Amino acid sequence: MGRLILKRLGTAIPTLLAIIFLSFVMMRLAPGGPFDGERPISDELRQSLNAAYGLDLPIIQQFFLYLGNIAQGDFGPSMVYRDFTVGQLVGQSLPLSLMLGGYALLLSSALGIFSGIASALYAGKLPDKIMMGAATILTALPSFVTGPLLAMIFGLWLGWFPVSGQGEGHLWLILPVISLALPISGAIAKLSRAGLASILPQDHIRAARARGIDEWRIITRHALRPALVPVASYLGPAAAGLLTGAVVIETVFGLPGLGRYFVQGALNRDYPLVLAVVILYAGLIILFNLCADLIYGWLDPRSRQL
Repeated sequence: MGRLILKRLGTAIPTLLAIIFLSFVMMRLAPGGPFDGERPISDELRQSLNAAYGLDLPIIQQFFLYLGNIAQGDFGPSMVYRDFTVGQLVGQSLPLSLMLGGYALLLSSALGIFSGIASALYAGKLPDKIMMGAATILTALPSFVTGPLLAMIFGLWLGWFPVSGQGEGHLWLILPVISLALPISGAIAKLSRAGLASILPQDHIRAARARGIDEWRIITRHALRPALVPVASYLGPAAAGLLTGAVVIETVFGLPGLGRYFVQGALNRDYPLVLAVVILYAGLIILFNLCADLIYGWLDPRSRQL
């Protein structure tokens, strides 16, 4: 397992550096600038601001200066939120984004695996067809569609949950978490059902049935672990999808997470803030994929040799 971790880290670090470089260059080459507002500023003030933020240097020199700073944990000052550093803004908003993504991942995994097991137990029957039909519909609906739909039905029409901001208690979490979890749960249900469908006809399962072991115990003790190998492979990209989906969902529900700062930073050309969020998202996605590879290696030891 240690060899697998070292191999994955050997590819993760160059990948992260490439993402930082491409994001940095694209932000600098994009039209507009951080000081282009509705009220024009004088050339002298613009030159002074560019010099203060190092924007008058060649782009390659800017990149290596930026890389050196982030290696020391310094993401620089925000160009829009003048009284805050980027580290402070990210530190304030990251817990909420991680909480949304974490709850959504737990909910989608539990809902998807339970549905997949139930569907496999009723394979070919009406409950199986209903659950797989629902899973297909959920998989086809992205979170930026389910979010506004849930907000309109359960927030505006029924008035059961708040649709914007953080209210008292935890009711405000329910709609954003469900919006993020539903599309992922549909895919996990289909993968769990397909994995069990390939395991249940095998000889060792038939032998267990012949010994009189009940069906639920056969699934949980003998079939579930190998059947979840495809689910483990899917969890890394799924976690990445939850993070990127959270950018939209936080904006839809007016939550002060990383997504709001990312959108505002992109609109205002706040280079340090946008780059910090991109680097953080990329690092988390690489970390989740590493975790998925480790789970995959635990479920199927043969994969450690690849």
